[in-house]
Amino acid sequence: MKKILKGILLSVSALAVGYFAIALPFNLFNTLSDRMMEIIFMSELIIYLIIGAIFLVAGEKKKQERIKAEERHVARREKIAQVQRDWYDLAA
Repeated sequence: MKKILKGILLSVSALAVGYFAIALPFNLFNTLSDRMMEIIFMSELIIYLIIGAIFLVAGEKKKQERIKAEERHVARREKIAQVQRDWYDLAA
């Protein structure tokens, strides 16, 4: 029941946000001059580019962190294997 209610609430809010996101530019066409619409369009494109760049940088950072973590794990496994070999040599 809780999941159904959550799904309905999410769907209704998504529809409302989508409606206002689409309705806003059409209302602006009637109230703003051509020059102002060009400025808003350019600023919107710049915002999209900035957000896209942020996601790319964040993804690349996660990828680098994953690579470093894997290198640490490999080094740790090698160290453990070396300690075990040394232990066996000492015991023999």
